[in-house]
Amino acid sequence: MQYLRRRSEPADLAKLRRALGDPGQEVIPVVEGFLGRIQDEREDRWERTCYYLVAGLWALTVSSSELEQLRRQPEEEPETGQAEKKPVGAGYRRTLGHAIAQLYLARDQPKSLEQRFIALLDADEEQLPYRIRQMVQLLKSEEGIRIYWSELLRDLLAWNSERKPVQQKWARAFYRTLAKEAEGEEE
Repeated sequence: MQYLRRRSEPADLAKLRRALGDPGQEVIPVVEGFLGRIQDEREDRWERTCYYLVAGLWALTVSSSELEQLRRQPEEEPETGQAEKKPVGAGYRRTLGHAIAQLYLARDQPKSLEQRFIALLDADEEQLPYRIRQMVQLLKSEEGIRIYWSELLRDLLAWNSERKPVQQKWARAFYRTLAKEAEGEEE
């Protein structure tokens, strides 16, 4: 995300948002510059899709006027590959599942939001960009809910793993956050 924050221009944000319809199909120089640093000669379609998807989702949440301010802020999370590799079960508070639980609680626990979350967890490669875009737009509408972009990217890169560790991690984060909130209300 540092790379995008430092190098994106308002026109790049618009291109990234438009590319969300089919992530990775349009060539956007700011993303390709980063991918060229990490992919060398190999071409991994899913990896490319994930980078474009996360870049587009990030662009959805950033206005052109915020770009300069973002450039001056220190980076709050390490780049993917720079941090120690954490096991998929670690760091529930940094997962999208936790962020969605915060939204769910802030909106008085609408059943439709939980159903969208479950649909997101069940999404395959083809459905994922659409479902996650919907969820990020909902999260963007609620002030104070943070998305950890590097963590999201790591999770999406592992989305297709056979045993679904990412989906399990997000579900645990969601329901544990709800349980902790319920415990807090009982005290």
